[in-house]
Parts: sequence; C-alpha cells; structure tokens
Amino acid sequence: MSVSEKKPRHTTRMGVAGPGALASVLLIGAVAFGASSLRGPSADAVDTDPGTRVAEPQPSLTITAQRTDGPDHDARADPKPTAKPKPSNKPKPSDKPQGKPKDEAKADAPKPAEKPRADAPKPADKPKATAKPKPGPTTPTVLALEGWTKETKVKLGWKAYGGDGFEYYKVVRSADGTASWPPGGDDTVVGVISDKSATWWADVPPCGTPWTYRVFAVRHGDAGYVTLAATNPVALTVTCAPQPTPVVVVPLAFEVTATADGIALSWEACTSEHFTAYKVVRSKTNPDPRYPLNAGTELIAAIGHPGQTTFVDTNVASTETWTYRVVAVTSGSTGHVPIGQTAAMSATAP
Repeated sequence: MSVSEKKPRHTTRMGVAGPGALASVLLIGAVAFGASSLRGPSADAVDTDPGTRVAEPQPSLTITAQRTDGPDHDARADPKPTAKPKPSNKPKPSDKPQGKPKDEAKADAPKPAEKPRADAPKPADKPKATAKPKPGPTTPTVLALEGWTKETKVKLGWKAYGGDGFEYYKVVRSADGTASWPPGGDDTVVGVISDKSATWWADVPPCGTPWTYRVFAVRHGDAGYVTLAATNPVALTVTCAPQPTPVVVVPLAFEVTATADGIALSWEACTSEHFTAYKVVRSKTNPDPRYPLNAGTELIAAIGHPGQTTFVDTNVASTETWTYRVVAVTSGSTGHVPIGQTAAMSATAP
C-alpha cells in the first residue's frame, strides 16, 4: 500500500460524564480542529523516501474526553446558566442566639407560687412595740367566780388570789343584785375564809328568791378593810322543793288496862296498803306522847305485822302512871310517816 492510500487514523475516546461533560467535549473539539488547520504539514505526514512527494494528509482530529473532577475542569467548562434556587422553608440562620427548646424553657421557667391552703396557719403578725403604761392607781384584781345550785344549796368556786397582803375572803350574798364590800343594806356576809388557797364555798339561801354572790379578798388597813381583789357577780336561785302531799292520819280505836302482869294495850288494826309498822310509845311526864318522838317520850315497841294489835308493858312499877299511844307508820323519803294513830291514854300500875 502506498503512502497515499493511507488513511489518516482517527482515534476518538469519549467518556460520558453527563450533560456537562458532553458540552465540554464539543467545545474542546472545536478548538482543536481550528488549531490543526492553521498548522503546516507535520513531519509524520512526509514519507521517509526522498524524491517522492506524497499528498498532504488531512488533518487528523483526536478528541479525548475525560472526566475531570478538579477545579480546572470547572473553569474550562462552559456551564449553562442554572435555575435560581427555589426558596427553602428552612429558617435562615440568625445572628441572634436562639432560645432554649420549649421543654427546657418550661423546665427553667419559674413555677407559679402555690396558693396557701385554707387550713394552713397564717403567719403571725409581728407584735408592735407598745409604750409601757405609766404606773397609775392600783385596781382590785378580778377573780373569776362560778356558781351552781344543787338541791337546796348554792355552791361557789373562784380563782385563788395570788397577791400579797391577803387576810380573808369575804363571801357576800345580796338580794338587790349589787353585792359589795363593805356590805350594804341588802348585803349579807355568808362566809369568812382565812385560807388563801381555799376556792369554794356553799350556802343554803331561802328558796325561790334570786340571789347575787361575790367574793372579796381583803386585808386590814388604817381606815378599815382594804379590798385587794373581787370576783364578778353571779346570780343564782334555789328552786323550792315540792311540798309533800299531806298524809291523812286515820284514827285507831285504843284501850289501856292495868293488870297483874303490867299495863295491857289493845288497838284497831291499820288497813292501809302502805303500812310499815306500829310504833308503841309512852311518857311519864308528857300527856301527849308522839312518834316521831317528842320531849319526854320513849319508844317501847315496834311491831311489823298489821294484824298484831296487842302489847303488854311489863316494865312498870307499882302505882306508876304512864301515858301511851300507838302510831301506824309508812316509810317515806324523810323517814317514817304516820298514817294512823290512837289517842293518848293513861293507866296506873296496881
């Protein structure tokens, strides 16, 4: 084959590197082609055989495309204008310091003060400084007095006097509501107590009347008693006990006879269901012996059976005269109460 038949060798190596790389390849090829057309024949195009002139070969174009990741590749490439970046929803960085996360902020945030509970003790107010009182005339100390009634009695209780110079407690009762010391016209001193530690007193006033009581701690002075302390007044009334229903005493027939064995007594039986006993009494000096016993009367027998209605008094001397009576009684709240009795009758021993 002659030199003239040799076709120029075109060697093309191409790497595909995406749209940007393809644009770079085309641009480099265009530049290289123009440069080859301007250069003269190359030494490689002339045959080594002298005297023979061969046709000038066509300029060869060797395009080598390689992927270059360095900065020079970016500089040579003709980058296409790119679209403006779409605005991002991400917040722009701020020069101002960002706050703490919400959770941390909540943790660091001061908690609201708890409301005081209803039953929580309130803080005590600080005592205000008060001026010391100037010394003045002394006044009697008030001793607390209490009083109550029990049955027919009045009972009083008070606080003991704690000062000096004590001599007596004076318990005063008044009908006009103004018990005082020294006592007035309607005041009555019902108790005088020399024991300073004594703090009670009992009185038995007339029932059904309101009474006012006060207690005074006193001592002797140059002009009489000086009141050291006084209680508050207390008004009390003792209720009168209900009067018992009058008991009707039934008369019983009676006989008295002098015998050789003594003086024999015989009487009518008591038929009351409340019968308790027969009380046989006598007297040498009292013509009206009674039971309960009165002056000069003695009890000589007590018979508990209502059907036993006779008795012989053998404790008599000859020619002595005695007056007798038999009383049928029942048991009551205050003792034996007569419910039947005989007349008083006398007899002289033989």
